[in-house]
Amino acid sequence: MWLIAEGKSWRVILENTYLNKIIKQQPMAEIILPGTYIKVYDEGLISTGSVSTGNIGIVGIADKGPIGEVKALSSFSEARSVFGEVGEWDSKSKDNLSLVRSLEQIFNNGGRTVYAVRVATNTATSASLDLKKGTAKFLSLEAKTTGTHGNLISAGITEVDGEKKLLLADDKNAEKYTITAINELVELVNEKSSLVKAAFVKEVDPDKIDAANLSGGNNGEKINSTHYKNGLELLENDIINIVLMAGQDSTSADLLGGHLNKSSENKRERITIVGVAPDSEFNHSVNDDRIILVTPGIKARTINPQTRKETTVDLPASYAAAAIAGMLASLPVQASPTNKVLAISGLSKLYNTGQLEKLIQTRVLAVEKREGYRVVKGITTATNSAWHQITTRRIVDYAIYGVRSGCNPYIGKLNNERVRGALKATLDSFLTRMVNDEALISYELEVTATRAEQIEGVVMVSMTLRPTFSIDFIKVNMYLS
Repeated sequence: MWLIAEGKSWRVILENTYLNKIIKQQPMAEIILPGTYIKVYDEGLISTGSVSTGNIGIVGIADKGPIGEVKALSSFSEARSVFGEVGEWDSKSKDNLSLVRSLEQIFNNGGRTVYAVRVATNTATSASLDLKKGTAKFLSLEAKTTGTHGNLISAGITEVDGEKKLLLADDKNAEKYTITAINELVELVNEKSSLVKAAFVKEVDPDKIDAANLSGGNNGEKINSTHYKNGLELLENDIINIVLMAGQDSTSADLLGGHLNKSSENKRERITIVGVAPDSEFNHSVNDDRIILVTPGIKARTINPQTRKETTVDLPASYAAAAIAGMLASLPVQASPTNKVLAISGLSKLYNTGQLEKLIQTRVLAVEKREGYRVVKGITTATNSAWHQITTRRIVDYAIYGVRSGCNPYIGKLNNERVRGALKATLDSFLTRMVNDEALISYELEVTATRAEQIEGVVMVSMTLRPTFSIDFIKVNMYLS
């Protein structure tokens, strides 16, 4: 039952101000006192939220930092403070410190937001040191994080102007704590130190102790595919557009493909970039529009943790993949990486023209030396030409994110013509922005629901998108006369 005004003059006023329709929509139970009752519908204010295009997720090995925890990073200096240095490169080992080395390439090439996960085996341990007076231990120190970085931390006790102080230092930081009592020192260190945790053993008046390094830190770096799989799972709920397994090559494509499929099912569309396994760039079997294979390797710096001396080494293609990821993250989705310059020190291998042509035919993204170090052609491993260009995959993923963002606020609202019209307007606004940004040439959009679909609570959104394609070839006909 609806309350309808009976007074003629009131009815005329309501009709003239278009409020009578609104009044009729109010249930009798809500209208008790005389007055004008107004219902405001907010569907016209709904818009698509911001859509990320360059968030990177990465899993790898480091010599410090939390294990099995997602850390959001926005710069390489922040990455180093959390996960340590790139370390010394061992060309014969697969267990180099891949995480920070990859993060260096990502941020050097334009990456801005990275979600990083350090993985390790259960052999990872923290460095430690016991301080003693004579043979009696009175204080135990342990590095705050597991890994060999803790072996660089030194601890000692000195006396200055009659005050005894505990001195702690690593390669970048130095801390000083005045000693009044050992139990108070423990509380102070545990509250303020960024380097170590302290444990009380015995109350003594300590003697001077020469600085000595903590020892026994282990990175737990002998990891396998299960550790990487667990690390990738930690990234499943984050908004990530590009995912990497630091230091791993195309032999891990199946694992990455499984992660990408699962992410798509969970409404987290992603692509991955991975280096080609050694000597397989011309005969790989990867065929996936979400997987990009990269070759060759690159040259980069390495640091001896003891001498701090830097040298240049050849890194495998997995680190070129990290550089490509950083560059892609800095580009709008419609911008192709083709012919773009990478910020790298050099290439570990130079391909000739014939080899570059064959790499493109085998769906491998190659980097060449030409007025810098440039991407030859930005392609995925898909044999289907519709998804051959990286831009097509990224544009469509962007559209998926945006349409989902625009539709979600309408879940639970009325399935009638007015609300469907508002939903169409929201999506129109988003897709028009894509056209204005030149990600789309044009689009067609319909938002409908039959009576049966209304009963089921279903709205059909049908779109035809016409993505922009990048220029890969320019054919020039020259006529001389």
